[in-house]
This record gives sequence, C-alpha cells and structure tokens, in this order.
Amino acid sequence: MIRPTHLAVIAAFGVVLGGLTQAQAPHLRQALRLHPDDGGQDGGQASPKRPTSAKASAPVKTTADKTVGSQVRNAELEFRRGVTWLHSFMYEDAIDAFRAAQKADPSFAVAYWGEAISFSQPLWFFEEIDQGRAALAKLGATPAERIAKAKTPRDQGFMRAVEALFGSGDKAARAMAHAREMARVAADHPGDDDAQTFYALALLATMPRGDSALPIRRQAGEIAERVFARNPRHPGAPHYILHAYDHGTLASKALPAARAYARIAPEASHALHMPAHAFLQLGLWDEAAANDEASWNASIAWTKRRGLTIAQRDYHSLAWLQYEWLQQGRFSKTKEAIALVDEAMRSASAATASGKASVSQAVSPQHAGGHGYGEQSDIGRGSNDAALRNDRGSMRARYIIESERWQEMKGQSTFDNIEELFALGLSAVNLGDAPRVRVVIDEFRKASAPSQPVELREQAGLMLQQMQALDLFAQGRHAEAFVALDRAVIQQNRMPRPIGRPMPVKDVNELYGELELQVGRARQAVIWFERALARTPNRSRALLGLARAHRNASDAADARAAYKRFLTNYRLADAGLPEVTEAREALR
Repeated sequence: MIRPTHLAVIAAFGVVLGGLTQAQAPHLRQALRLHPDDGGQDGGQASPKRPTSAKASAPVKTTADKTVGSQVRNAELEFRRGVTWLHSFMYEDAIDAFRAAQKADPSFAVAYWGEAISFSQPLWFFEEIDQGRAALAKLGATPAERIAKAKTPRDQGFMRAVEALFGSGDKAARAMAHAREMARVAADHPGDDDAQTFYALALLATMPRGDSALPIRRQAGEIAERVFARNPRHPGAPHYILHAYDHGTLASKALPAARAYARIAPEASHALHMPAHAFLQLGLWDEAAANDEASWNASIAWTKRRGLTIAQRDYHSLAWLQYEWLQQGRFSKTKEAIALVDEAMRSASAATASGKASVSQAVSPQHAGGHGYGEQSDIGRGSNDAALRNDRGSMRARYIIESERWQEMKGQSTFDNIEELFALGLSAVNLGDAPRVRVVIDEFRKASAPSQPVELREQAGLMLQQMQALDLFAQGRHAEAFVALDRAVIQQNRMPRPIGRPMPVKDVNELYGELELQVGRARQAVIWFERALARTPNRSRALLGLARAHRNASDAADARAAYKRFLTNYRLADAGLPEVTEAREALR
C-alpha cells in the first residue's frame, strides 16, 4: 500500500515546492536613512551646513538638528539599520533594530512605523496583523494621535500609509489603501529613494494572480529601476526589481539587478538567494547555484548568531540549490542536501519530544502553493514538520526524476507530497510495476477531487493525466496515451510559466518528447523538446532529449549543438555518468 507519511500533508499537496522557512538577511553595510533631509536620499543633495554667523538666517532643520544627544543619535542609527534590513526582508533583525530605536527615543514615531510594517510580508503572502497593530499602539491610542507625532510631513505620510495597512477591511482592501497612501508619499518626494522603493513594494503587494499582474509588475519595476540607476547600492531598488520582474516574460530585465544585489548584502540570505530567481528562469545554472549556496551558508551563520535550531535555516534556498545542482549533474551533492533536511526533521522531532521546541509561527495557507503556479512565494514563516516534509518530498522527487535512478524507489510505499507521489509512479512505470502505477493513479484521483483546494486539484489533476498516459503507454496503447497527454498539454498551457523550480515536476512537453522518441518519431520529438526548453530554458534533461531527437532524425549538426549545451551544463557533473559519456562520444 502506498500512503502519505503524514496525513496533514494531504491537505497541502497542491504545489509543494520549496521551503517554508523565514528568509534571513543580516544588515547591509551601507545604512540608509528614512529621513531625506539627512542627505543623500532626496535628490542626492547633502545636508545644508549650519550658519556660522549669529546674523545668518535661521538654519534649515536637518535630522542632526533634531537628534542632539547620544540617545537620539543611537535611535537614528538603529532606525537606519532597521530600514536597511527591512529592504532585504530580514524581518526579525529589522524588528530588533526598530525596537532598539524606540528604546533610545520613545518619541521617534517612524521607529514604530518600521516595527509595524515588518509584520507585513506581502511577497511571502503573510502578515501578523495583531502584532502590527500592537506595535502602532505603543506610540499612541489612535491613528490621528500617532500620525501627529511624526516630525515631518513626509514621515506623517509614511504613518498614514501604515495606518491604512493595519486599519479596517480585508487584506486586499488594506493593501490597496496602503498603496494609495504610498503613491502620495512618492509623488511628493520624487527624489527620495526610500519613498520610491517602498511605493514599488506596496504596488507589488496588490498584484492579482497570473499574467493579469503584468502591468503592476512593469510599473513597480520601472519605479525601482529609476532608483537603481541613480543609486545602484540602494538595497531596495535591485531587490524589488527582482520581485517585479519575477515572471517568465520579464526575467531578462532583472539580470543587472540580480548581479548587483548579492554584492550589496553579502551576508543576507534572502538577498543572496533572490538573484537566483532571474538566473534559474533563464537557465543560468552556475550563477544560480553559486547564489543559492552562498544564501544557504548565510542562513547557517544567521541561525548560529541568533541561537536558533537548524530547523530555522533557509531550506528554501537549499531546495533551489538542490534543483540547480541537478541541472549541473551533481547528483551526489543533491543527496547531501536531502540528508540536511532529514537532519533538520530529526532535530525538530527531538526538540518537540523534549519540550524545547519553539512555538511555530503561523504559515499562510497560500504557502502550500509555493512557486508552482507562478505567483505565490514558497518562502514562508517558520519551518515546521509539514514544511520540512514538503521540502524533502520535493527534493527526493526531483533527484529521482532528474537522475532517472528508478531503482532507488523500488518498493517505497510512502510519500511526502504529490511530487514524490509522481516520482513513485514514474519509477514504477520504468520498473514495470503496473500494480503500483495503478495505486499511484488512485492517490492522484483523491488529491484532485472537487473537495480539495483549487491549486491542489489543478496540479494533481495534471499529474493524474500524465500518469494515466504513462500507464496506457506501458500497456502498448500508444494512441490513447498521446490523447491523454494532449489533454495534459492543454492544462499545462493554461498555467503561467514557472518562476522557480518547475511544476509539474516533469514538464508535459518533455515527457511528450521522450515518448515520441520511444515510438520512433524523432522529428516530432524535436518539436516537443523545443517547447519544453521554451517553457523551462536550458533544462538539462530537455537538452539531452533534444540532442537524442536530432541524432535519431539524422540532424548531425543540431545534435552536436544540443550535446555541447548539455555538456556545458554538466561541466561539474559527477564522474562516470552515462549521459556524459554519451554526449562526449557523440562529439568525437
């Protein structure tokens, strides 16, 4: 009997990509001010000097004029650190800094803005509204009272915006109200880098699902690009460019920001990971893997620094890194990554058993969706048992499918998510285990039932069609199998291009091409592999399939070109891989 290893995971099948851990990012080396009159943030002008004569006109009120005394200066410094961390979504450290600013200067109104807005993580589809409201309540009892305590019209604008974000109404309505207030702040301060970038972020928080978000993506991206052009070291500008252009049709526009962002925050896990969003979508595996490996190592350092358990590391970046290693043919490294998740699960279980486990933060229901549908983020809050199981299931599935080591799943009867369930089914097909294939199909029927969440139904339904096609093909019913795959192609084409590790775990076009090769239709297979590469650029398995299809179609030059591209991807591959031997022999 095949069964899920954890019943709670059934409800979270859907798109089960990536880690749900809190992304981490220590502070950047360049502190930024929220107050433009302190120089460098409003039109790039330096602060006016104090008049040296008593007869001179009254001095312009700069931040330095307002923050005499060491405590107030400390508040300013902590506040700047908080803003810098906030731009890289290092929310825990941002909150610490904003609270330190409040302690140093309890009247510092925007320090409460900073703490409150750190409890809103819109691009992770998560908010802690009670904590945000509690942070504001420390400053005053009413919105009007709190806004009045801000020292400048500009800071009052930021306060009005955060009051809208944590005011009445549902999440979508509050996000829209926040964006409208930030639009006013940005319009009043066109040369203010923080006003512009926080407005870009507010816009991104209002995006609808799918391609209908493209106008907002472009608008937010253009705002951030203007800041990036005049201040390439501003951490918010390249970061929000990457999020704005995190779409298959826009990813190439993010490359300059991708290559700059990691240099700005070398110790920030999320900052180091975000460039991989562009690199992965473009199939730049070496750059993507380098960034995600640095991101993973930064998260290890961060958890040590804060005294956290290994379960709080950034398993999102590790899961991406594992996929990138797979594209490089580094299968031994990918197994090491899976072992790290197993270790974290054992650690979390031991902490729970001993009563030392920390209280898990709530995870947004949308985090079950991950990146698979092209819009939702699989960087969540907390790294509980279900999140780690989803990571492990996805990583095990991708390892088996990319390496084609079907024998390693022989006899396995448990699975952590539908990606691993698909890998079980695909392994059973290749091992000739028809009864196990039928059991997998039955499990996919359950996961795609009308009672399941919509994204679970969509993804499980697509995988169900793929498994049914494979079952028919294994029975020799090839025509029926291709009809079933045609239905799967139609369903996949309705989904946006993936912005992270691809869903479904086996692209339908790629599978179609492999089956066309098996029935001897090499030229048709070429078409399907090219379609797979258009959807998921430079995927190694699709390149290998394309090379084989050209070879079988007697297109020697095209076959050589595809094999060369494959070997470029696999230049760091494990020794002795048969695919590498095949490609090298083809190029002799």
